[in-house]
Amino acid sequence: MTGRLRQRSYETKEGEKRTVYELEADEVGVSLRNATAKVAKPARAGTGTSAGNGGRSQGEPDPWASEGQGGGGYSDEPPF
Repeated sequence: MTGRLRQRSYETKEGEKRTVYELEADEVGVSLRNATAKVAKPARAGTGTSAGNGGRSQGEPDPWASEGQGGGGYSDEPPF
């Protein structure tokens, strides 16, 4: 996390002096400010692709298929 810690003092209506500390956050979590990325175009899988399989090669499994992967389909069973 990056940001600033600020201290403020004030007086209440009753005349009591109070001090508050405030954290003003610029970033919370993982900072990507100094991150680097390498962009690469994926190589073609070959001539075994067709429009019917979403551009995957013949031996590549379908990531959206629910068959045999447990949890991809609907069920009447509660999830817990």
